[in-house]
Amino acid sequence: MRMIGTIANSAQAKSFSDFLLVKGIPNQVEVDGGQAQVWVHDDAHLAEAEKLFAEFQQDPRNQAFYGASGQAAEIRSIKRKLDKKSRVIDVRTHWHRLDTSLSPVTAVLIGLSVALTLLSYADTTGRWIDYFYISNYQIVGPYLQWRTDLPEVLHGQVWRLVTPIFLHSGLLHILFNMLWLKDLGTILERKLGSLHFLILVLAFAILSNLGQYWMKGPNFGGMSGVVYGLLGYVWIRGRVDPHSGLSLNQSVVTMMILWFFLCLTGLMGPVANWAHGVGLAAGMLWGFFAAKLTRA
Repeated sequence: MRMIGTIANSAQAKSFSDFLLVKGIPNQVEVDGGQAQVWVHDDAHLAEAEKLFAEFQQDPRNQAFYGASGQAAEIRSIKRKLDKKSRVIDVRTHWHRLDTSLSPVTAVLIGLSVALTLLSYADTTGRWIDYFYISNYQIVGPYLQWRTDLPEVLHGQVWRLVTPIFLHSGLLHILFNMLWLKDLGTILERKLGSLHFLILVLAFAILSNLGQYWMKGPNFGGMSGVVYGLLGYVWIRGRVDPHSGLSLNQSVVTMMILWFFLCLTGLMGPVANWAHGVGLAAGMLWGFFAAKLTRA
């Protein structure tokens, strides 16, 4: 489900929603902060809906967009009756309707995360996996020792600025991050293009990794900093520029922010909180300026 834009007048939003439904575009209207958001249910209708919305914005008083309420009410009534009669769900049909596809860069990121996390468990000597941490370190008693000037990176191993995002500490850690990466990554990659999306990921990876390294050291890994960066980008870009086609349900944002602060308490164990914070801040700033530049 995608938001195609907002309409200040709720009555106009209702009329436009009825107009879309009669045109064969299932949708719904949600009111958030006094603004009526128009959401399209199926991405297959997204292009047509955005075109009609642009026409509506140019001439919101055009009578072509009004007078469909009666027909729309009849369509909704028929749908409710059909829903009540549908007692059995065809699981195979339902599954095939789910959008399980992955965009190419997102798929590669997930594949690398799984592969390098498995390698980290298989490589008991640390001979290979040490090359993917941002910097090497030594364990001396209960303490870690490392150099703070990124010596390996300065000697040409620049991939270390990015590769910690592929290392995860357990099943729940990688599962949580990959599910968020699949959803946020696929949305953004389809909207912005693979190259633009890859630039975002690399920027958030480098910034969040450096933030965590400089504040807490090199012993960390995970895609969480990138995920929070993508979250912040979509959240702020959608709020500042509703016509971008990017948006998040407020309950999703609230849940992720609460999770962020819960991790800060230490109750969730050792967490790369600085990576989360830097990634989120970078994503919010990037989303804000991208929205402003697009609307300029």
